[in-house]
Amino acid sequence: MIESLHESDDLGRDPALAAALKALDPATGDPNYWFRFRGWVASGAAAELSRRRLMAQITIGDVMSSWARTLVPTAALAAALAGIVLVRSGGAQVEQLVAVEELLVSEMSVERARVLLSPEDATGFVMFTSSEEF
Repeated sequence: MIESLHESDDLGRDPALAAALKALDPATGDPNYWFRFRGWVASGAAAELSRRRLMAQITIGDVMSSWARTLVPTAALAAALAGIVLVRSGGAQVEQLVAVEELLVSEMSVERARVLLSPEDATGFVMFTSSEEF
């Protein structure tokens, strides 16, 4: 039904649509446009394609050694900075040390915190971990 409304050429194209699209084709005024465009795209992609070709040959050891070149000096600098901060702080002692377990149960009810902090007092509760220390 659509073909009966519009004429078509031997390839089945609509001549009106082909004429409208031809006005948008940059090769209308410059016949070598698409050849130059292909060369521009290929030359622009050459660096990325060669990088990807080299990335296929990189091993885990290569990646780890490249990270080590950056991470080892950074870790050494961080350790030196931490040492300087510790030396300058002197012998300042913390008034009260809080255990990690106490911080984890600080907002729990007293009974539950007591059970979690001392497993031997766990009567009536099911414990999913062993009470032995590792």
